[in-house]
Amino acid sequence: MSTLPIRKVVLYKHGVGFFERRGKVEGEQAVDLAFRTSEMNDVLKSLTVLDLSGGLISSVSYESTKPIDKQLEDVAIRLPEKNSLTGLLNQIKGAPVSVAVGSRTVEGVVTGIETISRKIGDELTWPSFLNLLVGGTTIESVPLMEIKKLELLDENVRRDLQHLLDILITSKKKDVKRLTIFARGDGEREVLASYVVEAPVWKTSYRLLLSEAKQPLIQGWALVDNTQDEDWDNVELTLVSGLPISFVHDLYSPRHKRRPVVEVQEEEAYAPPILEEADYVTAGAAELGAPAPAAAAMPAMMAPGGAPRARSRGATQVAPKQAMRQSLEKSVEVKTRTAQVGDLFQYELDNAVTVKRNQSALVPIVQKPFEGRRVAIYNPDVRAKNPMSAVLFKNTTGVTLEGGPVTVLDKGETYLGESMLDTLKPDEEKLVPFSVELGCRITTEHESDSETVHFSRVVDGTLELHSYRLEKMVYQIRSKLDKELELFIDHRFRPYHELHNTQKPEETTENYHRFKITVPAKKDSRFTVTEKGRETRRWALLDSDADTQSLWLSRHYIDESVHEQLRELQGVNKAIRNNEYWIGERRTQEAKIFDNQERLRKNLSVLGTSDDERSLRERYLKELNDEEDRLAKLRGEIDDWNRKLEGLRSQIKKMIAELRYESQVERPTTPASES
Repeated sequence: MSTLPIRKVVLYKHGVGFFERRGKVEGEQAVDLAFRTSEMNDVLKSLTVLDLSGGLISSVSYESTKPIDKQLEDVAIRLPEKNSLTGLLNQIKGAPVSVAVGSRTVEGVVTGIETISRKIGDELTWPSFLNLLVGGTTIESVPLMEIKKLELLDENVRRDLQHLLDILITSKKKDVKRLTIFARGDGEREVLASYVVEAPVWKTSYRLLLSEAKQPLIQGWALVDNTQDEDWDNVELTLVSGLPISFVHDLYSPRHKRRPVVEVQEEEAYAPPILEEADYVTAGAAELGAPAPAAAAMPAMMAPGGAPRARSRGATQVAPKQAMRQSLEKSVEVKTRTAQVGDLFQYELDNAVTVKRNQSALVPIVQKPFEGRRVAIYNPDVRAKNPMSAVLFKNTTGVTLEGGPVTVLDKGETYLGESMLDTLKPDEEKLVPFSVELGCRITTEHESDSETVHFSRVVDGTLELHSYRLEKMVYQIRSKLDKELELFIDHRFRPYHELHNTQKPEETTENYHRFKITVPAKKDSRFTVTEKGRETRRWALLDSDADTQSLWLSRHYIDESVHEQLRELQGVNKAIRNNEYWIGERRTQEAKIFDNQERLRKNLSVLGTSDDERSLRERYLKELNDEEDRLAKLRGEIDDWNRKLEGLRSQIKKMIAELRYESQVERPTTPASES
């Protein structure tokens, strides 16, 4: 049985790993691979097997999902814990065997094991004998203790015994399933097997080395975890970022299709029906697809600096801090090829990597100088009184930097702080805060100017007043530092406001304007951000009275012509309200007449035929006639008032449509006088 060691590992950011195995086989040979039960679905979905030397892969078999105890129930042979040979021979009665006893070989059919008591001297023994039917006519007893070799001549018995042994050895390894690859061909050949299974997400961490004399340096490490039950010895390791689509699909569990049960119909014969044909698609058919072609590899990244030179006596000594940086630059050899594959980015390590089973490893992926400098960033939502020391990091390394924690060092020997680095594409820029800058203190003051109406407009029966409100935020900065400080200020902007008489921000994020200023050493300074907000207020012209209209005129919201039209509009509106009042009065009288008529009709319905009742009936009828006359008169008046009202409404609608005006307001006013 041959093995295929792991030669290549590709780890992804979404929890899977691609594993490639290569090894040699000869002739018709089987190769065993072991997987956890939880990995079988991924293996069956992604397994690819190739004979690279012209041979064939005839088949791949794997253990079923049936538990061990259930598998043992299907095997006719058992091996007891004690006396396993006699126990086995008792179970294969009738099977042909060949036994070597002394210098001769006996072939026969097993008939059983017999134990006979014998007395040798004063001791009583119970030797066992294997009884064989030899030649179909003779039973020969062979002492069991004298058998040197026993060969099973029946192929079925041999297979059953081997199957039993395979099950027993597998049961020793908990949650392990065996997959066997059967290769066919001539001579020695190379076989490749690859698959995708669940794997821990690889992680990154970085070290930033700051220096005033040189460009800052970034050193990046990848953290990989080998949680498998097999060592990764000198494997080719690739780390891929991005989120390709991946899912779990149950291919390991057997599937059964429910079939209908057809019962025998005991009735008279009839002509067979003609059934329509249907096309059936086999359940579990493989999906077609091809892997994306691999992108061409980029040139290998060179580690900064050359090989360290030997130091001789009398040579100029290197300054300790400079020596520390040089040691850091040269102590780690980083040979990584990077490539962009669609939306994915990958690091291919040139040097082979070894990670023992159930262990983890740090692997260097980048070590390069980058464009950056030390600055400060102030965000009152993060820390109200002090800015944060930060590195203005521009990714000039030429590779994508996966997000991860960052440790910041000064000249490689002093710990300054820590931060988190987001994923950065080449030439992207990012502020990386790492500590509190206690040498600088910042306080804020908020000022709000009064509203100022700057534009008015009359349209669609409303007066629109457009105004500004100025919001000022003053940042008072006190620096105790010995040198100038490049400071970024994150100012949370107000919705629907724009900057006014303020310098342009360096950038604008989702919630902040980010300004850059220079703070002088050991001095107090201030920085002001002014925002101008636009507001629009509306008043219905018909709801305004004469005093309000006069106020509008005095503040230049309207002119004399509009003011005169508003007075005319107000007169028509007053006439409309007067007409509506009188129509309402007559509707009230009309309702009272209806109520009285209803009362009279009810009284008439209960009157009898006596003289008094006849007299009362005549009185009620006369009153009903009088009410009808009054009702007819009221309806005529209501119709007249409605005609007048419709005319007035048409007139005011036309006046409102024709009344249009807009103007810049000449002078500002305060809100108190506008109320």
